Amino acid sequence: MIKTISVQQLKVGMYIEDLGMSWLNHPFLRTRRLIKSDQEIKKIEQHGLLSIKINTAKGDDVDPPGDGRARPQAMILSPAEPQSETIEPEELTSEILSALADTVSVQDEIAQATRVYNEFLNRTGIFFSQVQIGKPINLADVASDLDELIQSIFRNRYALSALVKLKTFDEYTYTHSVNVSVLALTLGRFLDFPLPKLRAVGVGALFHDLGKMAIPEKIINKPGPLNMEEFKEIQKHPYLSAKLLKNADHVSREVIECALFHHERYGGQGYPRGLKANEIPLAAQVISLADVYDAMTSDRIYRKKISPHETLRIMYAGRAVQFDPALVANLVKCLGVYPIGSLVKLNTGEMGLVVDIDSYDLMHPKIILINGSDASGRHLPQVLDLARQSEEKSKNTRRIVGVDAPEKWNIDPAKYLLNEPSFTACCSG
Repeated sequence: MIKTISVQQLKVGMYIEDLGMSWLNHPFLRTRRLIKSDQEIKKIEQHGLLSIKINTAKGDDVDPPGDGRARPQAMILSPAEPQSETIEPEELTSEILSALADTVSVQDEIAQATRVYNEFLNRTGIFFSQVQIGKPINLADVASDLDELIQSIFRNRYALSALVKLKTFDEYTYTHSVNVSVLALTLGRFLDFPLPKLRAVGVGALFHDLGKMAIPEKIINKPGPLNMEEFKEIQKHPYLSAKLLKNADHVSREVIECALFHHERYGGQGYPRGLKANEIPLAAQVISLADVYDAMTSDRIYRKKISPHETLRIMYAGRAVQFDPALVANLVKCLGVYPIGSLVKLNTGEMGLVVDIDSYDLMHPKIILINGSDASGRHLPQVLDLARQSEEKSKNTRRIVGVDAPEKWNIDPAKYLLNEPSFTACCSG
């Protein structure tokens, strides 16, 4: 039975069904939860809530009036167990994120990022299928996974954004949504968004194209240019996405605006309202950048993908018309002039794959040379820190003179970044 009670009646052993506030604004990964300690109750009280909903079928009820008997409590600590003040794994706070910031290398984070990304991708595919058949949107279904993405991005700002460009999938729609969420969160972290705003950006990005489910598939997957009538149909999807989100529980106005305005453009040429510059909410502008970047760097039915480096160059050239110039500059700083996975040409005639970025020297990333091999033909990679070489200013210093497409040379960047043992080694070469 679902029952509304005052926060003062809350006790250990009760099962919370609804906190009455958006997951974006509370510190718990899950809204529905069994109360296990007084510390959890204190955290709920600190958020100024007056009432909440409990589920008496899954936890304790309030004591009946006049009944002085003690009721059994589920899953409470025994007298021999001290009530720890440590934060439970299922909670996420700004303090935790600050402590995590840049504590792990790309090499060490890539395996964890792969797990988090794959789990989020799989569950998003299921979630989108359920929404397509009419199941209501519930933020609790994505909350835990999204917070894991955020934590990974804080541990290392480059690993997840690199991963989304290393992996390829047949299903574009929900893969694109996950990738845009990852990229928007990465830029949001770079812009120092607070946790509630990061969550709003992550959710808004994940659901920004939800309305496309109502557009005929023959239009969505048309291999050639759209005619005027078809383009008008496509232009409906921001409104349709916003409408679906508006009808969901605990979805903030900011999330809805993300979906509604992600096709607006800085110079006013976008849709649906032709907003310009600061009329477009910042969160929607962040998602717009992530959306365009992922679309351009992905294979589509009607064109081949463009390299991350070239995509950033094109987006930068379109600043002040398509995008806020400062935001585009921050996207370049965030992902790197040569994003991880880029194949670069060196002044020595060698080629290298970018495997890490020096945030203080974007022009000189860390690379793996991929030209060498031994007598048996086995690959002999060498990891070079171009920033360190640049500091040494030797006449033999390697420097980047251009980029190339990995596909042209039958090179799979994922092989080197996800499976290469020597990725953990580094030398100044």
